[in-house]
Amino acid sequence: MRYRTWEPGVLVCIGRLTPMPEVDAAPQNSQQEEVETVATADIVLGVLSYNNAATIAEVIRNAIHGLEANFPGGRSVLVHADGGSHDGTAELALQAAPDRKTMVQVAYPVYPVHLLSPDYNGIPGKGNAVRAVFEIARKLDAKACALVGADLRELTPQWTEALVRPVIEGGFDLVTPYYVRHKYDGTVINGIVYPLVRALYGKQIRQPIGADFGYSAKLILHLTQQAPWDSDVTGAGVDAWITMQSIAWNFQLAQANLGPRVQNAGGPPLELSTALAQVLGSLFTQIHHTASAWQRFRASEPVPVFGSAPRQAPEHLPVDVQPMIDSFRLGFRNLREIWREVLPPATLLELKKLASQPDATFRFVDSTWARIIYDFALAHRMRIMDSNHLLQAITPLYLGWLASYALQVREANAGEVEQFVEALCQSFETQKGYFVARWRWPDRFNP
Repeated sequence: MRYRTWEPGVLVCIGRLTPMPEVDAAPQNSQQEEVETVATADIVLGVLSYNNAATIAEVIRNAIHGLEANFPGGRSVLVHADGGSHDGTAELALQAAPDRKTMVQVAYPVYPVHLLSPDYNGIPGKGNAVRAVFEIARKLDAKACALVGADLRELTPQWTEALVRPVIEGGFDLVTPYYVRHKYDGTVINGIVYPLVRALYGKQIRQPIGADFGYSAKLILHLTQQAPWDSDVTGAGVDAWITMQSIAWNFQLAQANLGPRVQNAGGPPLELSTALAQVLGSLFTQIHHTASAWQRFRASEPVPVFGSAPRQAPEHLPVDVQPMIDSFRLGFRNLREIWREVLPPATLLELKKLASQPDATFRFVDSTWARIIYDFALAHRMRIMDSNHLLQAITPLYLGWLASYALQVREANAGEVEQFVEALCQSFETQKGYFVARWRWPDRFNP
């Protein structure tokens, strides 16, 4: 293993560690000894990958270029954390480094359970990958750390600056991405995640979960001291956990203009009910764990956005809402008994009226949708049924909301779509009192 003395403006190789997929434990002691050989770093940039052979080389090259171009006087380390790829991703990443001395490849534990599900999507054991990068950043006493996904087709050198500079120069602790999306992209974010996090935690963070973030040394120290990094964290829920921890503990937040996030299709898309279960399961779990914090927050406040306004995302063709409406109506017929365990009678009556509406005037009222999400969050906390069954039962409801959304924004431009999302967020904030009351006194609302 070779090491190179720190020099201003260069990237330093800590050493290459062979990724170890599906292991019971990673050789952390060996990794720690090698990291300790190096003195310090100003910036650590982590690239997380899993079977990203089509994009990893370009991501590595642009990430390195971004560090060199935007922070020429700093000392930077690029860390490639791979989740046991079997398509040559690790080898291609190493070849993409200019002289093979510009990055470090680290092993982190990927347990068999992370790969058991046929519906698995994303980085296996992502929380372990994040923590591996965080630990290196801590040992190198880095001032800032950023993480980006290796599935990007258009990662530019400006991404590095956008995620890191607010930490280095602005004193911010968490920098979340601000993507530009077309109106039919990111609808789970628009319809659930953003309004829910904004209403509960009082921060207008457009992308609370994702793949590309910046972190301060202070936040990393706090996060790595939290125990345990259990299954809720080491899986797909790590982003929600970090964002909500940051808000609950009053860390300083910022957003980075990154433009469109163009991903490479790495396989068949995740089945909708599974994707919703992953996202909502992690959100609802963190809502439960941070209840004492979010009940203190009142109206939401803006979070500063840094970086120039990026180019617009390409528009997509209109979506076919008929299958969505049909799925909602089928769910109303088949899942009413399950929904009755979660939703109050007044909401069920509104859903009955909605199911009988003509397709052309099919509209989900914002306040009803907000209460439904809140009611499912409460049911998740109360464990009134198996968590998977509960979370999958929301799929027809989401499709009903999505059909209504698509019908309302069909002719809307980007600004008008944002106004629609803003109105939805306002409804979530207005209905927060309903959720707090149900959370504190759930029996009062039972039929």
